[in-house]
Amino acid sequence: MKNGDEMNRVEQTAADATDYVLLQLDKFKLRLLDNLATLFNTVFGVIVIMVLLSFVVMFLGIAATWGLAELIGSLVGATLIMASVFLIAAILVYAFRKKLIINPVVRMLSKIMFETDKDADYE
Repeated sequence: MKNGDEMNRVEQTAADATDYVLLQLDKFKLRLLDNLATLFNTVFGVIVIMVLLSFVVMFLGIAATWGLAELIGSLVGATLIMASVFLIAAILVYAFRKKLIINPVVRMLSKIMFETDKDADYE
């Protein structure tokens, strides 16, 4: 009879181990889904903001060109000045791309993927 009890315990332990592995797999899937949803939500929000800001910059550039043309009396000159301003801005963004673009993106992704506050919610 003692042998039968040990077999039941071994079977129960094996069943518990299987349940534990399946629960850990479900936990991993839920965390992955949560992280991906947050990531896609953030990326979508950034894209929408960038598109809207590009329209703002475009209209401000047109208005500045128009005002500069009236100020200096030449539309071609005003257009060349504004093109130079945008070229300088592009060069500055390229020169500081690591500080302006790469580091914030890496920080955002690492925060999304390795945030420890979410772990307490699942347990």
